[in-house]
Amino acid sequence: MQFTTTLMAMLAAGSAMAHMNMNNPPPLAYKGNKNTQQANIDYSITSPITAAQYPCKGYLKFLGTPDGAAVATYSPGQTTTMSVEGGAFHNGGSCQLSLSYDKGTTFTVIKSFIGSCPTSSGGTFSFTIPSDAPEGDDVVFAWTWVNKTGNREFYMSCAVVNIKSGGAKRAITNEKRAVAFADRPQVFQANIGGTYCTKEGVDTVFPDPGPDVENNAVSPGPAVLCATGADAPAGDAGSGSSGSGGAASSSSAPSSSAAADPVPSSAADVTPTGGVFLTTGGLATPTTLATATSVSAPATSSAAASSEPASSSVPVATPTTSASQPAPTGGAAGTQTGACTNEGAWNCIDGTSFQRCASGQWSVAMSMAAGTQCTPGESDTLSMSRRRHRIRRGHHKW
Repeated sequence: MQFTTTLMAMLAAGSAMAHMNMNNPPPLAYKGNKNTQQANIDYSITSPITAAQYPCKGYLKFLGTPDGAAVATYSPGQTTTMSVEGGAFHNGGSCQLSLSYDKGTTFTVIKSFIGSCPTSSGGTFSFTIPSDAPEGDDVVFAWTWVNKTGNREFYMSCAVVNIKSGGAKRAITNEKRAVAFADRPQVFQANIGGTYCTKEGVDTVFPDPGPDVENNAVSPGPAVLCATGADAPAGDAGSGSSGSGGAASSSSAPSSSAAADPVPSSAADVTPTGGVFLTTGGLATPTTLATATSVSAPATSSAAASSEPASSSVPVATPTTSASQPAPTGGAAGTQTGACTNEGAWNCIDGTSFQRCASGQWSVAMSMAAGTQCTPGESDTLSMSRRRHRIRRGHHKW
């Protein structure tokens, strides 16, 4: 029993190191956060989030508890740094920093990093609290990331901070801020079942990055509308909310174009995504969708006046071909690739490596821990045992 428990902990730790997380300021449920109770530590904090976990992987439930005590105090106008850590950085991507004063209902962007965020080592990034940012206690400071390569995912780490005058030396500036805090955009969301998706191999240029932008993009490109695959319009202030926790509009978010986004015509138009071992509640659609080459232009005159879904007034492109589910490949004891239907199933490959059906796709194969082996084939559980080594003693002839 002790061996099995230790091995599973090793596997969990290995999968957790596959991605990245914010570590300063220390986020909620982070092992390095002095306020996090042992029972509430998230050992997979580096994994991407699902629509159901938005915002903040569901950890805003700790607000108002000892786990949710503030870990830092910033002042309006203060320039400081935050940092990221983890394993595979997926060749960077684009990140945003944002603040929420309403317990995660809305997130106002204070800086956007386009390209090279994070770096191979995680990285330290400079930002300035807007000089007109409201003061408040238990403000949620969020780091969000859309990765450049790998599965189309969305990452989010959240820390609790205080915004107070005199908390630290204010930055000295002679510039008058051109955009008021209340007019800054809401945080960009993608790949979690909402309006926006991102392209593979692209440093995503946010539709509305806000006034404070650091651009280090090597291969910049726009986000896309999940429903049609068309490029997201520049300046679009919509957050692309999946409706799973955050509001797409608020008093601090511009409302000029948020209602003009095309509405998905069916559930098949949106692709749920996940990490290597991040499973979804049901069968996921394949990541490649076949859609019509001719797309109807969305109407904007009548949709902008209402916050309700514009299903009756906004024409939506109807796919002329349906998304086909690619057949998985590989034998019973071999590596599987492509789509899978048995969500959460494990596949042991020749006893030496394993993979899992997660988010409707077979993950990459990972090696077993040293000294262990698994039972080849697919099953609902990964059966493991200690590998026995026999030493053959030879007879020497003199």
